[in-house]
Amino acid sequence: MNRPHDVVVLGTGAFAGALVRALAQRASGPTRVHLVSRDRDRARNLAGLAQAHAVLADRPVRFRCHRLDVGGGADLRPLLARHQPHVLVVCTSDVSPAETRGPASAWTGLVRAAGFGVTLPLQAATALRAASASAEASPRTAVVNACLPDAVNPLLYAAGLPVRCGLGNVATLAGLLRRDLLLGDESRLKVLAHHALLHSPPTPADEARAWLDDEPLTTTYELLERGRRHPRADLNEIGAVAGAAVVDAFAHPRAPRAAHVPAPDGLPGGYPVLLTGHDIALRLPPGLSARQAVARNEQWSGLDGVTVDRRGEARFTPTALRALRGHWPDAPAVFAARDVEELRTRQLALRDRLRGLPQAPVAIPL
Repeated sequence: MNRPHDVVVLGTGAFAGALVRALAQRASGPTRVHLVSRDRDRARNLAGLAQAHAVLADRPVRFRCHRLDVGGGADLRPLLARHQPHVLVVCTSDVSPAETRGPASAWTGLVRAAGFGVTLPLQAATALRAASASAEASPRTAVVNACLPDAVNPLLYAAGLPVRCGLGNVATLAGLLRRDLLLGDESRLKVLAHHALLHSPPTPADEARAWLDDEPLTTTYELLERGRRHPRADLNEIGAVAGAAVVDAFAHPRAPRAAHVPAPDGLPGGYPVLLTGHDIALRLPPGLSARQAVARNEQWSGLDGVTVDRRGEARFTPTALRALRGHWPDAPAVFAARDVEELRTRQLALRDRLRGLPQAPVAIPL
């Protein structure tokens, strides 16, 4: 057997679990997946389940576990230096979208009022540490971030950190369309969309844009509205399965592969792309320029409550900032990657305080 190509996955949550199970079933060559988690038992259980998937699918994939709390500050560099992985996948952060769908509190009320982008410092901290560690210890590794990549990746990329793209989000929406269109060939479909559109847009005019065989898909809004009715766990799984194909494309680069990914090379939002080795090229329909596609995603970014410009400056929208300053009066309106660690510390303290308080009536327009 050829020497396996190494993939390091940080996290063992729902998205990470669905991702590694899908990778176990579809890896196109010998692959060794390293599961990195602060919870050894959870990592072992996931490794055992994923190994069963690989054996039953007759795929040459093996799994190893590493107890390491990267989110808590543990040094990832020795592991990366030792294995020099083809791909590093970040699937863990300080906050989970699932919490906003759980019991109501002042914290969940804040996130709903401001938009999920208000948690950007909590989403970015672990990805920042991981990308920095990779840049030092394994610079040829393709870093892929699954934690709010539409906003996190532009922040990190502008700081010179090697984040190739994200997973989920636009790929989830493209997967819903492919399901209803019974479309096995992803190259026929091109979807432009943002993380914010996992929720219903304010109006049909704000919907994701899609093209089938380079012709505008006129039923996009109806199809996605139907898809968005599924439980979020189901949508999570669709995005993770699509993400496994992207990870495999980086781990085993062969012929170019059509895909949909968030934040390729630090662009805001999600795009149709062509993956060739570790290179990513936009795969846009005729008549749509890269500049127009980016501008549309920048507009959608506001629905999440935060925008990140090409200089790497993150700005909360006025609505998000009003909501945030209702609990944190000196919250910054603008910040960059260099500010993430300090803001993470302050936001964790804010979250801990608000989790213990009931949700107040929302007076801020959504």
